[in-house]
Amino acid sequence: MLPPVFYAPPECREGETITLPGLEAKHAARVLRLERGAIIVIVDGLGNACRAELTAVSGKAVTARAHSEIREMGEPSVRFTLAAGLSTGMKFDSVVQRGTELGVSRFIPLLTEKSRVVIEDPARARTKLSRWRNVSIAAMKQCRRSRIPDVSAPTPFRRFLQQFDHADTGLIFHPGQDAVSLDNLKLAAGMKRLTLAVGPESGFDDEEVAAAVQAGFVCVSLGRRILRTETAGPVAVALVIAKLGEFR
Repeated sequence: MLPPVFYAPPECREGETITLPGLEAKHAARVLRLERGAIIVIVDGLGNACRAELTAVSGKAVTARAHSEIREMGEPSVRFTLAAGLSTGMKFDSVVQRGTELGVSRFIPLLTEKSRVVIEDPARARTKLSRWRNVSIAAMKQCRRSRIPDVSAPTPFRRFLQQFDHADTGLIFHPGQDAVSLDNLKLAAGMKRLTLAVGPESGFDDEEVAAAVQAGFVCVSLGRRILRTETAGPVAVALVIAKLGEFR
């Protein structure tokens, strides 16, 4: 059985000694009932992981001693950004959870012409971001990754295009006569960064697709069936990752 994974940010470590933060310590001591001497894996969310041995398990603290280091555990060779259109009633949590499991490094919730979502309350926006981050941390541990994906604040589509790095590869998923099928999509060897854009429940409008193509995106089709946006994003990521050989 693989040792369980725990998250402890860099400030929890002094030399080889790592103190698990509150909820992680509670999970180790009370839920899993681990004892001194148990072997665990600790990730810091920045790409560093280590195997460690528990040295103390009590109501006051759970500490471990690191004895082997692992860099970029579970991380894909390509940095994936998933920009997904927000829709009324859409559960972006599931996009973050499944995308994290698949290897997404950054999530951008998109506000598009057809989103019909308005987030004006700063406190509400902060609450959503905090929840999405917690979802990404839980998914990171579950799938045994070592980096916490970045989750951006909801971003208008035009601003997203302005911020797009033209040195990256961009794919916008939208049905249409000019869309390329995944089978015919050519991706450059040695590519390091890839941005995937998926529309909200009603899809992108024609002007948004045209603007994305002008910004350097390639329009790609996911086939004849229309997927819900919380399904389309993870499916697009999984298909592209498979095409790049990341599942081998």
